[in-house]
Amino acid sequence: MGELFATLSSQVTTLVNGEIELNKVKARNFIKKAGAGGALLAAAAVFALYLLGWVFHSIELAIAVALPAWAASLITAGILLLIVAILAAVGAVLLNKSKTSVPDPKAGISESIDALKKGLGK
Repeated sequence: MGELFATLSSQVTTLVNGEIELNKVKARNFIKKAGAGGALLAAAAVFALYLLGWVFHSIELAIAVALPAWAASLITAGILLLIVAILAAVGAVLLNKSKTSVPDPKAGISESIDALKKGLGK
């Protein structure tokens, strides 16, 4: 009987160690793929930023057909300023709303300790 438990214990240990190694390999592969994906997304964001500049330049040139170049530049700058102001205002509102849901780990730990004390007290 003792030999059976020793074999079982050895097999469980081997199984757990195998699972740990498998998860390490999976984690390494995930990190490699996620890193490559993140780098490609960053490159795409840089190119999108350049594209946005060209789009606004094209808008400026289109406006310059009907108005002087300086007026077209001012109108395009005004459009950009309006977009920036709207995005900043919405971002500020969202940041202010997020402050109400800041986690308080100390309170959570205190609640867990109180619940544990009540559970052990019974």
